[in-house]
Amino acid sequence: MIDATDMQNNSLPQRAAWGAVLTAVTVLSTLYLACATPFAALATMAAIFLPRRDALVLIGVNWLANQAIGFGLLHYPLTWSCFQGGINLGIAGMASVGAAMITYRPLRKVGSALSVVGAFAAAFVAYEGALYLSAMGRFEGDFSVPITLYILYINGLALAGLLALQLLAGATGLVASHAKPGARVARAS
Repeated sequence: MIDATDMQNNSLPQRAAWGAVLTAVTVLSTLYLACATPFAALATMAAIFLPRRDALVLIGVNWLANQAIGFGLLHYPLTWSCFQGGINLGIAGMASVGAAMITYRPLRKVGSALSVVGAFAAAFVAYEGALYLSAMGRFEGDFSVPITLYILYINGLALAGLLALQLLAGATGLVASHAKPGARVARAS
């Protein structure tokens, strides 16, 4: 599995190109899902495969793209409530990447699959939790079991697709592909 150490070894243009690929994929999914960017899946990928700074930048860029699509293409209303919702999405996205980073490292020693699932679970809980807390009791229907399970489903599918894309990128040389399973992950600040 390719991890953050390998991505650090890639050149800046190579890391930027890979970030652009991930952003393009999430933007397309955002358009298809009417602005429902799978931030938990993206945060998991960022935490596993990118140095800390690049992971945060990737989430920030995807948040900006999400907002541009929402306000520019989908004509979200220009109201304080809508702006606040967008800010809350950005905060939740950053919380999800932080949670995935914190969870991934210790689980990496146990195994690759468990570390990915654990990082994803932490990212999803942090994302939904941050959104729920920022809603302060409003929009309770947004956090009903069917809606939360649908968001989990979308993020799970997105994570599977992004992992497959990561493997393909490693096989084609877009990203380094020489990671050893169980290798320690060093983070750049």
